[in-house]
Amino acid sequence: MQKVALVTGSSRGIGKQTALQLAKEGYDNVINYARSRKAAEEVVSEIEALGRKAILIKANIGDVKKIKAMFEQIEQEFGRLDVLINNAASGVLKPALELEESHYDWTMGINAKGALFCAQEAAKLMQRTGGGNIINISSLGSIRYLENYTAVGVSKAALEALTRYLAVE
Repeated sequence: MQKVALVTGSSRGIGKQTALQLAKEGYDNVINYARSRKAAEEVVSEIEALGRKAILIKANIGDVKKIKAMFEQIEQEFGRLDVLINNAASGVLKPALELEESHYDWTMGINAKGALFCAQEAAKLMQRTGGGNIINISSLGSIRYLENYTAVGVSKAALEALTRYLAVE
């Protein structure tokens, strides 16, 4: 059976390169994006040119309803998931004393909360096929100070703690 990978935020940057590498290694891909459909479509074309299947799903990872809908599409299309890479990230870059509640909620929602609910949904699909791998992408801002990185750094530290808890469970 063909292996399937989902890389959240895979329309550009690290996510795009990760999805392309997985395709080169023989995985079919779910390309997730929130804003740039054109860029995501280009990634799908590149994967298909490698002889792999790729589907495109628009879903803001900060919205649990959209996460659940995305995983329903994955189940309908592939019936399985072997690899989840929680790569989607966003954040407001401001000094701590200038952050507003909406800035903090936005950043934590995508970078930490979204990873948890993606992992929950992925685990359900992975259990059907004997397991899989979940990888969470963090940043150095989780362990050291970076200017104006408060919200993102805290969210990435939360992601690292989540990773440890998920690994044990």
